[in-house]
Amino acid sequence: MDNFTRKWQKFHEGSLSKKEAVEFLHFLESDLGKAKFESLLTKIWTDQGRINPQESSPLSNPSSSLNNKKDNFFKKFTSYDISRIGTLFKYAACLLAFFLLLKNIYLLPNFSINTTNEGSETVWVTKSNPKGVKSRILLPDGTRVYLNAESQIKYSNNFIKNRFVILDGEAFFDVIEDKNHPFIVEASHIKTTVLGTSFNVNSHYPESVEIGLATGALKVTNSATGKELLLAPGEASRVVDDNSKMEKYKVDPEQIAQWRKGVLFINNEKFDRVIKKLENWYGVHITVIGDRPTGTCSGTFEKNAYLSNVLNVLAHALNFSYEIDKKQVTINTNNDR
Repeated sequence: MDNFTRKWQKFHEGSLSKKEAVEFLHFLESDLGKAKFESLLTKIWTDQGRINPQESSPLSNPSSSLNNKKDNFFKKFTSYDISRIGTLFKYAACLLAFFLLLKNIYLLPNFSINTTNEGSETVWVTKSNPKGVKSRILLPDGTRVYLNAESQIKYSNNFIKNRFVILDGEAFFDVIEDKNHPFIVEASHIKTTVLGTSFNVNSHYPESVEIGLATGALKVTNSATGKELLLAPGEASRVVDDNSKMEKYKVDPEQIAQWRKGVLFINNEKFDRVIKKLENWYGVHITVIGDRPTGTCSGTFEKNAYLSNVLNVLAHALNFSYEIDKKQVTINTNNDR
């Protein structure tokens, strides 16, 4: 019995651990996993087709022959540790429904599978969000990821042994502790290493990556310089991609990654950053006519705040006018209101 068949048997019996079961589900979704499952079904049906001549004789009792075929059929399945054909296909249907359910509630990503080496079982799983969309992802080790709009993560199918994630954009990680397997997030020129913690990484601006730690401990490494920095809960760092000193500053842990709760939080940010944040949050394109305001913006907007309400507040503070035409927003800073 090969490794895939053993895993399928244990999964069917419910004897896999939570981590092993989730990892196996991810593998079944891959092209290789689908091929192995199809191969198992094909072999079962092929073996079933090998019926002894006397069982198919026209002189045999039809009902007896049918019973013999049925018995033989189930014996073939027994050799693969599957008790009966009805169970197999019902279970396969349930498995498919289970995948759809998890995807609909964002516990599993919408996979994009890319094979990195021919003949190898290593595949990369990619989950990405367009502007205006946020999602929640459950990684194979049980770690929860809250992925922000216009962001993407990528990880391999051997994630249990190699907990390495590539991030482009912004995400909040609630990491399951595993002292034997550090959890590493690579974002632009920054690597963050943890054992078990919760933290936010924002690489929407690659020249200056922001990391905020809510719980646990975190080591930040600037790959461009080799410098390292340790963060404690309630601390954050903004790491630029040059030889500048890595500095840290205090933050309110409750304010870290408020976006995952649906709260739009703007904290003393420059105008251009606010514009990009609004484009990602609401899935719109913003055109600015006139000079950019030189001041900074701050504000907290509760869940489901309308774009017009947010712009009204900012327009009053920065003295600009605006127009909204579906997904197109025009801001005029020439003070012609």
